[in-house]
Formats: sequence, C-alpha cells, structure tokens
Amino acid sequence: MWKRQLFTWVAFLAVSVFLVSGIAFAKTYKARISVCNSLDHPQTIGLMLFKQYVEGETKGGVEIAIYPNSQLGGERESVEQVKNGALEMATASAGPLTTFNSKFMVLDIPFAFDSYDAAWAVLDGMMGQRLLDSSENIGLKGLAYMENGFRHVTNNVRPITAPEDFNGIKIRTMEAPMHMLNFKTLGANPTPVPWTELYMTMQQRIVDGQENPLANIWEVKMYEVQQYTSLTGHIYDPMPLVANLSWFNKLPKEYQTAIEKGAILAQNYSRFVNQARERELADKLTAKGMKINDVSAQAKEKMGAKSQAVVVEKIKASTDKKFVDEWLAAIKAFNIDVNAGM
Repeated sequence: MWKRQLFTWVAFLAVSVFLVSGIAFAKTYKARISVCNSLDHPQTIGLMLFKQYVEGETKGGVEIAIYPNSQLGGERESVEQVKNGALEMATASAGPLTTFNSKFMVLDIPFAFDSYDAAWAVLDGMMGQRLLDSSENIGLKGLAYMENGFRHVTNNVRPITAPEDFNGIKIRTMEAPMHMLNFKTLGANPTPVPWTELYMTMQQRIVDGQENPLANIWEVKMYEVQQYTSLTGHIYDPMPLVANLSWFNKLPKEYQTAIEKGAILAQNYSRFVNQARERELADKLTAKGMKINDVSAQAKEKMGAKSQAVVVEKIKASTDKKFVDEWLAAIKAFNIDVNAGM
C-alpha cells in the first residue's frame, strides 16, 4: 500500500515540476520594430494592429515593441541593424532598401502607377511577393508593404503644373539615386537629405523644395516652411516591413504564421487609413496656408515621357534586367485587364 502511495506522490511531484518548469522556462520572443514616422502615421497605426494581432495569436509568446520617430536610427541604419541581427524588424522606403537589394529599384520607377488600385494589384500579386522574397539571400525576411502613399512635390518657387516647371528648382530627395535621376531629368536640381534633417534643411532654405507623401508633409509641418504643394504623384512609395531572417526562422511555426498574417492585416489597414485621410490632409494643409494644386493626367504623362525611360534604363543597368521587364509587364497586364471591355 505504502509503495503505491509513494509512487503516486512521486508521479504527482514529477508532473508538478514539469508543469512549473514549463511555465517558468517557456520562451518569449521579443521583436523591436524601428519606424521613422510618428505613432500617428498610417504605417505606424498599422503596426499597432500588427502588435495586437501577433501578441494575441501567440498568447504573449511574441512581444512587439514599436520604436517610432527614428529612435533606433534612420531607415538605412535600421535595415542594416536588422540585416546584421542587432534588431528584429524595421520598415523603410524603397530608396534606402536598394542599398541592400537592388531589385527594390523597381519601386523607384517614376509615374509607374496612376492609382492606388494599380499599385496594390502589382504589389499584392506574384511580382510583389517575388520582390519581398528576393531579400532572403541577404538575410532579410520581407513580410508586407506598409503604406506611405504617393509622393508629391512642395516648394517655395512656383506650383508644378507641367514638366518645365521643375526647371532650376533645388529639391530635397531621399538618399536614393533613382529619385535623384528622375528630378535631374525633369530639370530640377536634386539634393539628397536624410529624413531626420528634412525640416531643418527646409527651414534654413538650403533647398527650394522637397517631395513626400501628404501624410509626411503634414507630419513634419511643411506648411511652416513651404508655400506650394503640387500633387504630382510621381512615385508610389510603400514601406516594406522586413525581419531578420535567422531570427524569424528560429520562431515556432505557429508564431511565424501569426507574424505573416499580422503583417498583411497591418499592411491593409495602413493603406485604408492613409487613403481615407488624404483628402482631409489636403484641406488641413490648405487651412494652414499652403497652396495645393492637382496635376492633370496629361501633365503627368508628359513628365513620365520625359523621365521614366531614362530611369528604367539606369535601373536595368544596376539590377536584374529580366526582373525589371517582368515588373513592367505586370503593370501593363493590370492596365489591360482593367480596360478590357471599357
């Protein structure tokens, strides 16, 4: 009898130790995300949903911490940290990402998309997925395209309504060679300046103007230092969310799935927030004294005719030419499908 009782107590203690040990030593994976924008920016709002979803689905197994306003470094620096394993995740515009993966140059083709629907169709299709996957050979896991929006031009010289209006304007660009080539071809004088130095550069009138999506124009208070906003929409500028591939691959499979699903939810929500805000932002910028003008489809077509082929040729010389051709073919195919029967 006592032997049976002893066995029962030993078994009970063994199970208890196992359960307590399991609770005590269950691994929690921490993920820090470096973001250049504020907590009010559409992409950061999307990442807050990402945090909520992933932490909920993993029951706290993955803890997400978002660091806005370039706290952990600028876009290029943050991606470098993710690549080297010093940081788990970051978002960045295509320009800085091209330093690490030249295929992202396809996102720098000017006047490639004439609507959000066209841009999203290509990014959410096979070519967009191939672009995200192409970074795995440099240690980055591409997860989704957080929203930044179409880029527009602001300046203190004149409204931009036609290609010749760019002539002689000194304009701040990202540190992105294809952005600079686009504006140089259009007749402007591009000057690369990091995001963190943008407002100071405009305040000191080092340049005449700059280019950014409306969300960024509002966020950094360009209305205090710029007179004109011209809705050129010259580049659609998503902000890919990337993770360190080694870190991602070490996660349990169910955690990987939660992160992948959460990233798509965050991407789509950031898109809807940005698109819904844009008209209101234009009105708010006008109320602050900025003069905003639409740029006609005909004028954009002329701008694209002047600069797009030059930029595409340079991109093909800098990266996988076949990939560039396939990217452009995907855009053309979407436009054909949309216009079929119309």
